[in-house]
Amino acid sequence: MMSKEIKEKVKEIEMPDEMRSRIIRNCYLKMEEETMRKDKRTTFFRKPMVAVASLALCICLTGISAMAATGKLQGFFKDITRWDGAVVGTSYEQASNEVEVKAMGTDSGLEIEASFLTPDKAPYFTFEQMGIHTARIVDMNGKVIEKDISSEPAEVQDGKVIIQISIENVPSGNYKLQISELVGSSKADQPLVLHGDWEYEFVWQ
Repeated sequence: MMSKEIKEKVKEIEMPDEMRSRIIRNCYLKMEEETMRKDKRTTFFRKPMVAVASLALCICLTGISAMAATGKLQGFFKDITRWDGAVVGTSYEQASNEVEVKAMGTDSGLEIEASFLTPDKAPYFTFEQMGIHTARIVDMNGKVIEKDISSEPAEVQDGKVIIQISIENVPSGNYKLQISELVGSSKADQPLVLHGDWEYEFVWQ
C-alpha cells in the first residue's frame, strides 16, 4: 500500500524522469532496510557516502512538491554507469544553487571562496576537503583564456573553503571564472564530483 502511494505521489511532481525513478527506488531500499532492521534478520554494512545518498534521495514528498512548485529543484545523486550498465560510482547533479562561489585575483594567483548554503545537509556535511575539478577563464567577450583548470583540495571549515589556483600568461583585465565541476572528499569516502554552473567576475592585475 505504501509503495503504491509513493509511486502515485511522485508521478504528480514535475522533475526529470531519472530523478523520479531514483527517488522511488531509494524509498523502496530505505523501507526494506527499516523492515529488516526491525526483524533483526540482517545487519547492513554500508559506506557512509552510500548511506548518505540513499537518505538524501528518499526525501520528504512534501518537500519535493514545494521545490517543484517554485521551479528550484535541489541537487541529487546520480549513478555513474559503465558501457555495460554497471554502476561504477556516484556524482552529484544540479549543485549550482547549493554552493556560492566568489573569486579574487591575488599576487600568487586566483583565490576562490566556495560556501555551502546548506552545510548541514548531504552531501556537504560529509566533506572535509574540496577543490575545483573543472573550470576555465574567459574574457568579457566570452573568449577562452585558460581551460581545464583544476586545483588541489583545500580544507573545509565551517561550511566554507578557500581554494587557490595559479594563473599564467593572462594579461591584466576583467575576466570571468566559470566552474562546471567541484569535487568534495573525506577520509572515509571516495571523492564526489559536484556538477553545476558557477560564474564569477574578477579583475586580474
